[in-house]
Amino acid sequence: MRSIDSKTQRALVVVNEAVVGKELRDALVDRLGDAIEEIFVVCPALADSGVKYVLGDVDDAIPPAEERLELTLSELRNAGFKAAGEVGDSDPIQAISDEIQKFEPGQVLVVAHRDEDGAFAERGLLEQAERDLDVPVTELVVDQAKAPHVLEVQKTRRGAGRRSGWRPSANLPPFSRRDIAGILVAVIGTLLLGILAAKCVGDANGHSDFEEGRLDWPCAARILIALGIALINLAHVVGLFLFQSTGYQGIWNRFFARLSLFGTPIALVASLLVGLAM
Repeated sequence: MRSIDSKTQRALVVVNEAVVGKELRDALVDRLGDAIEEIFVVCPALADSGVKYVLGDVDDAIPPAEERLELTLSELRNAGFKAAGEVGDSDPIQAISDEIQKFEPGQVLVVAHRDEDGAFAERGLLEQAERDLDVPVTELVVDQAKAPHVLEVQKTRRGAGRRSGWRPSANLPPFSRRDIAGILVAVIGTLLLGILAAKCVGDANGHSDFEEGRLDWPCAARILIALGIALINLAHVVGLFLFQSTGYQGIWNRFFARLSLFGTPIALVASLLVGLAM
């Protein structure tokens, strides 16, 4: 068994399309190079729609990912590599980040379809990789044939990760467009919900037949919605600064981002609907 002495001997292969057929296998082996001795393969459980991706509904995506994994491992082992792998996160970038922390590869290779043909989670993958990852990433763009053909090879720059993005201050970490959008949604949404709750209380106090010290249920619901979203958005914004400062890209970063981005508009709609009952 070959020994593994350094990161340069390890490669992470991310498979959004199974490595089958001589052309794709040879192209992958050529890109890996002679120094690679150990390979870890991760197959993201790609959701087949944006809704399923956001909701984390990947049950139907796991069996196809397992099939891609087994086919790819078989090809790599037949080529003489020591290869292992697992099904990963539905977000390819998150799947890569998770395995980089565990496996510490010297390079990452991605086998994926063109953006317009791929699943929702594959869009803009290389751009995200260059922004978020410090390890160089090579993407083999393939078609969806039974034995895929390599259409294009693209690469990110070594060490490019986390240097780009808008910085509000030189002492603060860079923020992506999604991060900035999340902050704006959190701030504006919280203010609007606060205004709706305050208006409810003001209108209630203006009614002479309103029993002092008590609120009807629609008004109380608006206040609770506003307070709940305010706490969620506060956790999101504070957590975002902490996560970006430490380079953390794990599940809690994504959880709070989605909770804030999607929860705030839903809460606004709910508050407006409750107002109809007043």
